[in-house]
Amino acid sequence: MGIEVDLQRTTEVVEKALIAMDNRQKLFSKGVFRPEKTFIEMVKGYGERIIRPAFASNALFLTTAFVFGDDTERLFERIANTRYLFEYSWIFDPKEAMNKSDEEIMAGCTEFFRPAGYNRRVVSEWPYNLKLLERKFGGDIRNFFNKHDRNMEKIVQALVVRPRAKTMEKKKNGTFTRYGPKIATLVVQWMNQYGLYKFNNSNGGGVPVDFQVTRVLIQTGAVKLDRPENAHQITTLVGRTLGLISSEHGWQLRRISESLWNIGSQGCNQKRHADCPLQKECDRLISRKPYDKDGLFDPKDTGRWE
Repeated sequence: MGIEVDLQRTTEVVEKALIAMDNRQKLFSKGVFRPEKTFIEMVKGYGERIIRPAFASNALFLTTAFVFGDDTERLFERIANTRYLFEYSWIFDPKEAMNKSDEEIMAGCTEFFRPAGYNRRVVSEWPYNLKLLERKFGGDIRNFFNKHDRNMEKIVQALVVRPRAKTMEKKKNGTFTRYGPKIATLVVQWMNQYGLYKFNNSNGGGVPVDFQVTRVLIQTGAVKLDRPENAHQITTLVGRTLGLISSEHGWQLRRISESLWNIGSQGCNQKRHADCPLQKECDRLISRKPYDKDGLFDPKDTGRWE
């Protein structure tokens, strides 16, 4: 069978997730969980305080790269710290950082983000991205967005270059590193959602598909697998399908992403099955271990009621 995405089933699952979110049903009873919100509001406030309009946009753009390979909730809990921001705000300011060595920049990033494992790669690329931002775009990521016609799809494509493009290939093309399909899409989604940039097409750019979004669709039978399959292939297919559904039904991509991600992160992760709006549609709980270890989605049920 390989990988099969059931369009009708996916539509049904997304619709139920959106209805639950809109009506604050089940695990949405306290609203939508947005772990990034406190940090974004903090950098917006700081940028206004120091009268640097580009600060918040730059900070969000650079920080979003850390979302890949980290627990989003824990990441933003670590860095939504005003005292730390005051001390290390220079790591988000290309002009200030130009006066420091790569080693100093990486040390500052390490102190602020306290990364572990995979995310250390983001730290190692931070000096390159900062200096590119200054030299090519005047220290303002909004100039990069302007260059691509303020169009979400064009911006995402420019950041991704091509699926699974290597770091050296991106540097050859003179673009930023550490921005794959999920992160690039998340960048434009958050920039638009929190009013940090006005795009020409506010419902573009695609859906940031990660483990949580995909697991919900696998567990509800919208994505059918009979054996472990490559995660990149699955998330690519899921992204295309969700984009198609968004166009057909007029549903905002951001809302599709948030509803499914919340169910995965706040429901499945915490085994709140009895409180899940998709409880009747779901027949399993899959493990994240094959995803993190081998880049695979394994459809095997690990037991929902453990």
